[in-house]
Amino acid sequence: MTAKPSDLGRIQEIFDVVTQTQNQMSELGFSCERFMNPATTEDDLIAEGIINRVLRVAEEAGRVSDDVARQYGFDTKGASGVRNRLAHAYGEVDREILWQVIAEDFDALLGSCRAYCDDRGLELS
Repeated sequence: MTAKPSDLGRIQEIFDVVTQTQNQMSELGFSCERFMNPATTEDDLIAEGIINRVLRVAEEAGRVSDDVARQYGFDTKGASGVRNRLAHAYGEVDREILWQVIAEDFDALLGSCRAYCDDRGLELS
């Protein structure tokens, strides 16, 4: 997995992955309970897919430039930590922490993405 080559590319990727994940989770009614304790093979597969999306988002967010990170509130150190944990200890991930990322940090990331693009007169699609 390789991060995008520019801040704008990274921010568009973060926005796209987070938005898609939130929309699909809502459509499926995929709750914290289903994520934390998958009762079916289908739920387990969905949860694993969501974990992969957290990895993708963390990869991009961890590589936002220092100036952009400071100005728009991207926690590059925290994102890199999540990314490294997922990439190197996949079977030992703490789903509670990941749910917190999904439930809280995803919205904050969307706000940071929008602010960055608003300041440049760009629209996220």
